[in-house]
Amino acid sequence: MFKSLTAYHLPAVAQPDPERLDEQLAALPFKPCGPVEPISFGFVPPRGREHGPLAERVNGHLLLKLQFEQRLLPGSVVRDRVDALAQKLEQESGRKPGAKRRRELKDEALIDLLPQAFTRQSSVRVWIAPMLELLVVDATATARLDAALTALTKAVPGLAPQPLQTAESPAACMKAWLADGVAPAGFGIGREAELRSTDVQAATVRYTRHALDGEDLQQHLAAGKEVRKLQLNWKDRLDFVLAENGQLSKLKLDDGVFEADGAEHSEQDPFDGDALLLTGELAQLLPALFEGLGGRVDGLGAAPAQPASSAIPSAQAPNRPAATSAAAALAVANSLQDGDDAPPW
Repeated sequence: MFKSLTAYHLPAVAQPDPERLDEQLAALPFKPCGPVEPISFGFVPPRGREHGPLAERVNGHLLLKLQFEQRLLPGSVVRDRVDALAQKLEQESGRKPGAKRRRELKDEALIDLLPQAFTRQSSVRVWIAPMLELLVVDATATARLDAALTALTKAVPGLAPQPLQTAESPAACMKAWLADGVAPAGFGIGREAELRSTDVQAATVRYTRHALDGEDLQQHLAAGKEVRKLQLNWKDRLDFVLAENGQLSKLKLDDGVFEADGAEHSEQDPFDGDALLLTGELAQLLPALFEGLGGRVDGLGAAPAQPASSAIPSAQAPNRPAATSAAAALAVANSLQDGDDAPPW
């Protein structure tokens, strides 16, 4: 199940061909890190079966899974190694190495240390909903999102996900919902919120498991605090937290949904049953949420969207040796360690 959600607009003209998608993803399969690779990534079967399809089709939806492996090498260990190499060089030459030489020593240290480093695997799931013109990534961390989009656009030529915009900002809408005590049709206000002032102090107030209809909250809103996060409920079936940038987190289906709807799919493969339940619920929730935010704005007439920025240097694609960009690739690997990891489908 998705724990979090970042949605992108995927125009019909930029969607993948379902008949060719598996073949395209196969050109970027996951392989473990080589001895001197800080990070490796690629696609794996989302169903979890060896040699299974890399793109699963369930009720018109496409489900993918991107696997990462990164070497865990603390910065303090690298710095100690660089200091030792620099000290040795100074003893041999009688001169302290300059900034440029220390950068070279850092790459040397990485190449020495990487083969000894432990590795960690994580994954990101991707859902493509052609009828909704959506591409959804199970992540909110910037590094993880950039890495997923980089892999997708690298594997599937012509794929062009665009930032999804709504006519009204989520922050303004959430503030209005809390001020009025009323959410859009189908949604209910939960018991979690985060408010922050707009001045330099950025004073923050967080409510957790707390009713959001008290006078204190209204006073914070009247004082000008903006709503950064708000828990909502969808038809008493699914809880989630909406952020000011439109991302969803802490998605949780009500236990009753599994008992009622899960029984309907009990004779199906567990993967198919869970996928039908998830995509069916989100396929209703997301359009309703976008409508509550004033409707989608797809940038008609605007300049073409720029390709997703690469979070993983091209020199660090799978099966290519680490070279002078090892430090940059390791920084990316470390930034992914705190991402939105979740169990397989």
